[in-house]
Amino acid sequence: MASQPIAFHLLEEPLKKIVESDTNKNAADIMCPIDKCKCLVIKKGTATLVERDGTKLELPESVLGSNLSEQLKGSTEVQFWRLGNMMDFENVGFSKTVDAVKYLSCADCDVGPIGYHDTKESPSEFLISVRRVRYRF
Repeated sequence: MASQPIAFHLLEEPLKKIVESDTNKNAADIMCPIDKCKCLVIKKGTATLVERDGTKLELPESVLGSNLSEQLKGSTEVQFWRLGNMMDFENVGFSKTVDAVKYLSCADCDVGPIGYHDTKESPSEFLISVRRVRYRF
């Protein structure tokens, strides 16, 4: 049986724990950030860690819920899990396009944004913030 998902901010040396050092892939299943939601967003070993512009995720805090907003305060989001094809997700929701950006959310409970897709970027990439999800090892 899989362990309980754990939030990024609760992990000791999180990047060492969540990234496979030889492949730069996710070392755990990527889950919805909400404790009561059991939605699997990306399976282990599917996404690659990259650095990108996190300012595209700056939205009113109320959208995220107070718990996640508190965890993100004062942090700069530059590390993301990258997928090149939207079909590589297990479950994810997409917003309508806003200024060429589609925001990504949990497909089950709609919490978000947990990431984004810039429709002007080529090649196409879908990005999930490493800080806005939980990890199941």
